[in-house]
Amino acid sequence: MKRIIASAFVLMLGATLFAQEYAGTKEDKYPIDINPQRVVKGKYSEFDTYVRNAFEAYGIAGMSIAITKDQQVIFSNAYGVKDKRSGEPMDVNSVFGIASLSKAFTAAAVGMLVDEGKVKWSDRVVDILPSFKLYDDYATANFTVEDLLSHRSGYNTFDGDLLWYGTDYSRSEIINRISKLPNKTSFRESYGYNNIMFIVAGELVAKVSGISWDEFIETRIFTPLGMNSSRTSTTKFSEADNLAVPHVKGVASEFLNYDNSGGAAALNSSVMDLSKWLSMWTNNGIYNGDTLLSSKTVNYIISLQTPQLVSSFDQSNGINFKGYGLGWFLFDYDGKKVAHHGGGLPGFISKIGFVPQEKLGFVVLTNDESSLPAALMYKILDEFMHTGETKDWAELYLGFSKQYEERLEKERQEQLGNRNKKTKPSIGLANYVGTYEDEMYGKALISLEKKQLKVVLVPAKDLFNSTLEHWEYDVFQIKFKDGFLPEGYIKFDVIDEKVNGFTIDLPNPDFHFYHLNFKRIKD
Repeated sequence: MKRIIASAFVLMLGATLFAQEYAGTKEDKYPIDINPQRVVKGKYSEFDTYVRNAFEAYGIAGMSIAITKDQQVIFSNAYGVKDKRSGEPMDVNSVFGIASLSKAFTAAAVGMLVDEGKVKWSDRVVDILPSFKLYDDYATANFTVEDLLSHRSGYNTFDGDLLWYGTDYSRSEIINRISKLPNKTSFRESYGYNNIMFIVAGELVAKVSGISWDEFIETRIFTPLGMNSSRTSTTKFSEADNLAVPHVKGVASEFLNYDNSGGAAALNSSVMDLSKWLSMWTNNGIYNGDTLLSSKTVNYIISLQTPQLVSSFDQSNGINFKGYGLGWFLFDYDGKKVAHHGGGLPGFISKIGFVPQEKLGFVVLTNDESSLPAALMYKILDEFMHTGETKDWAELYLGFSKQYEERLEKERQEQLGNRNKKTKPSIGLANYVGTYEDEMYGKALISLEKKQLKVVLVPAKDLFNSTLEHWEYDVFQIKFKDGFLPEGYIKFDVIDEKVNGFTIDLPNPDFHFYHLNFKRIKD
């Protein structure tokens, strides 16, 4: 079957993951909350109106925003609700899953160890973590601490993410299993966004420091910055915590636990806490007189390590370079360097960034799925860097999102139209039943209950389970319990009435099911 490949512009739109739009109805929308703790000083009231209108246009559940200048919060506000079911208003202290915004914390943790002389950027990972192994001996032997944080591993963007998403695998097992996935390019040849390497970096922090990555972040970053609402794990939430509930495709959902993603995506925070984090970065590593990072290390972390291609969209907006530093994306805007990062998990999309020359920082957190945080980054840069730009970024990005959804729907309809409904399975349903295994991912079970085939991907059994509905030939349609993912297909490899294995065709821009090749094993 044809695998639908998502357009590359999804990555441009979004924050790092999950660029989707929820188009709500009037009944779905709640009044915008103007939080009493907000800062909307006179000249920013027009900007607040713009953000408010954009929020309404996108129809998402809730959003918080904070902007810092010279280590002070000059604008903050909250819009919408924490939970559509209760209608409780969002506020600027609400806690969100911040996903890949966690990466800069991991880079900073490594930077602290560099400042203390406990590790060097050029140190080989295998010398610190002897069990570390990649796809070949050369990459394994030469992979450095710096390589872990700069997305040049030889893997493509998002390769291996199914190892942590929804699985019961520990961080160490994820690291062990990634070696089974072949590389797509040569080591250090090109950019490829990889979460697993940041999990490795978190475990390296633990090995060098003698405490877990989680404890390091809590004691060395959260505590000195006074980030009292931030958590390294959902297991540390209490009833007193002010939580923004994730909304998957506009529907309120439960928090998933991403502890095994560690240094890549495990953190939870609020815009007010993150404004303190930004103040440290815009003050050369110093917060309230306390030096968390040396200015040398701050500058090194936001120095270009892995270049990216400058697209026509970038060029049309005056961007001349872009790439990745260590835990931060980088590009130039109006002649100044911008360090930024997006974050995305089901039900959460975020954007954070700062402009060192302007001592300007910004963070946008949402508990829904849309490209609005990315659009607001450009609006904030225009508004607070005084570029004179009048482009309506929110409208532009909303148009991109709608075009993307329309393209997906067209491809879905084409696939439906190409289906041959007159076919049937080549063998009896009982013959598909068995245990299958993908070398990297693990086991899958096909069972037959009341004349209905079912599939369970064992490592993520709570999310990745589905009934199988016959589609055509030896292809069956599936819809995993995970509400974030669309429907997909299982194609069985049947030769001489014997099932040798199956593959999964589940088109989405974030999780690479097409890497999986399940082979039948003896039960």
